[in-house]
Amino acid sequence: MVKSLGIHSIRSSPVDSLRNGNWVKLICGASFEDVVDIRNLSLVYTLAGVDCIDCAADESVVNAVNQGIEAAREIVEVGRPWVMISVNDDEDLHFRKAEFDPADCPQDCSRPCEIVCPANAISLEKEKSSAGRLWNTSDEGKDQGGVLTERCYGCGRCIPVCPYDKIRVHTYVRDAAATSELLRREDIDALEIHTSGR
Repeated sequence: MVKSLGIHSIRSSPVDSLRNGNWVKLICGASFEDVVDIRNLSLVYTLAGVDCIDCAADESVVNAVNQGIEAAREIVEVGRPWVMISVNDDEDLHFRKAEFDPADCPQDCSRPCEIVCPANAISLEKEKSSAGRLWNTSDEGKDQGGVLTERCYGCGRCIPVCPYDKIRVHTYVRDAAATSELLRREDIDALEIHTSGR
């Protein structure tokens, strides 16, 4: 399959893949921080022979990536992909999260934000008492939940579909001191910088 289809071998190194023009990178997302999913994605893509796994510059995320890689390498003899962290120096679409207050959502909303979210990062449910009855006297209850920040990777699909314009975007810049500490680790091989060109 390697020769006939041009698919690189799972035993080739990332450097060899770069030289041969068939380098493949898994983009977990600069804002995606669901460590369980990231570990599982890293395991599967390592088994598939990916050359690099790009992830958020967060210690727990980097740990999850490396756990997935090591789990894959215990299953089958496979090369170790590079671990790349993504950082930014200014506002960037890859470094944002959706947010809204579920208590502000009208009771009659059809919740299109939940439907369009590809990461299942929006969860709304009715607030109930421990006895199973609603806290308030109406039959509707109040919405609770909202955006699960560790799952949100800032795609923005929820923003235009909100019929009440309740969803906002929170952008952030990765902390330079925390990033420099991460770069001292021996299990991080590459850095991707999203820059505004300053």
